[in-house]
Amino acid sequence: MTEEIAAERLVAIVRTRDPELAVPLAEAIVNGGISSIEVALTTPKALETIAELVSRFAHRVLVGAGTVRNASDAGSAIAAGARFLVSPDFDESVLDSARSAQIPYVPGALTPSEVGRILAAGIELIKIFPAVRLGPGYLHDLLGPFPQLRPIPTGGIDFLNAADFLKAGAVALGVGSALTNGTGRSGLAGVTARTKRLKRLLAKVDGR
Repeated sequence: MTEEIAAERLVAIVRTRDPELAVPLAEAIVNGGISSIEVALTTPKALETIAELVSRFAHRVLVGAGTVRNASDAGSAIAAGARFLVSPDFDESVLDSARSAQIPYVPGALTPSEVGRILAAGIELIKIFPAVRLGPGYLHDLLGPFPQLRPIPTGGIDFLNAADFLKAGAVALGVGSALTNGTGRSGLAGVTARTKRLKRLLAKVDGR
């Protein structure tokens, strides 16, 4: 999973208040070329959404669960078919659940102390959240004392700052609202178009 995300450089976050919109949003993103989808558990019927996406896309799309806060969340997400777990913080019970299921866990951190604690637990792929508050320069500074860190900055990533975060050392980006905000069913084509635009932007950074 780590290498799949690193190759694509993007994890699309599906978070919506409309449970009927979650699957169409994910499909629109996949149609735009992103195949790593994180469904936030704060979305109504998130578990049903994860199960539907896993069934619909099989192994063509990497479907995971986000906002996983405890062992109960982790167990439910794993049962629904999630192939990775993402948290805004670090919870050892979630790590234990992920390891038992042999799937990756991407915990969240912001401060050097938090990053150091997670690295000590044997995890290098870490969600830096909320990334936009301190910016790409902060991410670059974190990599000085923690060169083994494989950061996924998340929170406020958009078309204006995505390239800068990659240049600062991000292994991938967690992107949500920049792709999906203000989108109803009639605007799903816009989600696909923005996804394609973001992929083109990042491909230029990587020289592809």
